[in-house]
Amino acid sequence: MSEKVYLYGKNPLHEALLAAKRGQQMPLERLFLTKQASEDPKVISDVQTHKLAYGIVTFDEIESMVGKNTVHQGVCALLNEKTLYTSLETVLEQTKKTSQNPLFILLDELQDPHNVGAIIRSAVAFGASAILIGEHSQTQINGTVIKTSSGMTFAIPIVKIGNINTTLKKLKDEGFWTYGLSMEGDTQLHNAKFDTPTILVIGGEGDGIRMKTLEICDFKLSIKTNALCESLNASNAAAVVMYEWNKQNI
Repeated sequence: MSEKVYLYGKNPLHEALLAAKRGQQMPLERLFLTKQASEDPKVISDVQTHKLAYGIVTFDEIESMVGKNTVHQGVCALLNEKTLYTSLETVLEQTKKTSQNPLFILLDELQDPHNVGAIIRSAVAFGASAILIGEHSQTQINGTVIKTSSGMTFAIPIVKIGNINTTLKKLKDEGFWTYGLSMEGDTQLHNAKFDTPTILVIGGEGDGIRMKTLEICDFKLSIKTNALCESLNASNAAAVVMYEWNKQNI
């Protein structure tokens, strides 16, 4: 049985409600506010606009749900986990209507939820169409991911996939070209031409993309950096590539 997923913080709450306003399914099952948060004009405006019921709880009660030392600002909501994910078929259907050269970001065994959240935020900022997340050995969408993304988790389709290699092959059959981000990649970013539907594969923080997955990629992509810096972390490297894709496509 999966663990409960909680949203926390004022801005993630606002972004979740904006998603519902855009016609997406309401992701909140239950909302909890401290007395102080219930008197915040912005929070109450969101609550009243969407006619949300909420319970008044203490600071400690919220920490018992989302963990200690979290910046929850007196706001916490239990999420309907099913609303956090979209099917691959739905995303493909949508992107065929809206984008000639969509960009999908595929996360391959990232463990740090802060990296995952930062990548999602960059993906929205630079116009990616979807985030693909493996089911195994991969951080899923949780409160930390949502908070780090500044609520952008609700602004882009998130697809949970089973076998990453099978999914890549399927998308290649759909016309996508795959770029695996690798320190030893033989294609430097400044030489890459993103003029087709694109998948950017980002590997785990320690070992990078798994070998069999990297072999499937059409291009092994590297970023030239100063010799004094061995490498960028996953979220920073992903943002650099997404920025370059954005320059060529948006």
